[in-house]
Amino acid sequence: MRPFIVVDKLHIDVILGTDALKAFRAVVDLDENSVTLKDTGEKFSIGSPSVEEMYSTKISSTVRIRPGGQALVVTDVLGEVAEETTVLVEGLVDLDASVRVARSLCTVHDKKVVVEVCSPSTEEMVIKKGTLLAAVSVVPESAFETTVSSPADESEPFSPGEKAPAKHESDWIHATIAASSQTTDASPDAMPELDKVLQAELKIDFSDSKLGDEQKELFSDLLGSFKDMFVETSIKPGRADLLEFPIDTGDSAPIKQRPYRVSKAEGDVMESEIQQYQEVSLIRPSSSPWASPVLIIRKPDGGPASASTIDASTP
Repeated sequence: MRPFIVVDKLHIDVILGTDALKAFRAVVDLDENSVTLKDTGEKFSIGSPSVEEMYSTKISSTVRIRPGGQALVVTDVLGEVAEETTVLVEGLVDLDASVRVARSLCTVHDKKVVVEVCSPSTEEMVIKKGTLLAAVSVVPESAFETTVSSPADESEPFSPGEKAPAKHESDWIHATIAASSQTTDASPDAMPELDKVLQAELKIDFSDSKLGDEQKELFSDLLGSFKDMFVETSIKPGRADLLEFPIDTGDSAPIKQRPYRVSKAEGDVMESEIQQYQEVSLIRPSSSPWASPVLIIRKPDGGPASASTIDASTP
């Protein structure tokens, strides 16, 4: 199950699947362009006409980016856009594949916006002055308005310039951290040993910190929500699924090594070790052409064999 965030308002269109509409018992009336929720009787309009203000930007000066590097560049907005307008910066669809533009929010100053670009190429890249680089969409002020509960008015709006009650922000952050820790747990089973030492090992020394009490608490909660990334035992190292990548083997032929005979005792040890690593999802059965027999290495002190010890000469 993936985590999700509930928002009060969206300034952009979203797509709801039929499963979501069914779950909310929604009735779509295309004649009136409306959606009605059977359970609550709430009615929402759909397909309301809106015009999105979008402009292109071109880079103000020639920039040289090293391989794999990134840079913040100033670009000129092509069009009439009001000063101090907040815009959403995105890469152009037909932009060169060797240039990547980070999606971000930026404020327009003198018809200029700052764009973050990076080069995934292995060669130095030069972006010449006047190159069309990004598309910016005007974000309406209503996108930054929200509602907070108060005794006088339960739906009193506040703008970005006003200070929202700290409790509302704190509750939202706590709720997000709690949802993240419950839905992104990478370990299928509990970690009692780590839980016992978590408070001691992750205890932070705030003696020289300038953070406030609430900020210290939020930071500690955030660190605790990622406890699965810390090592508990040799067969349960810290892990995360934030990044996945393939290994490019190029034109190299698969390595196939012939199996070798082992004694029954060593075979039992191998099976036991393999089973442990399968149970914690560190390895899985594979039919890949890149195959090599298991190699058990004795520890220098003559201790029992461990499949977690890999010979440096092993490919």
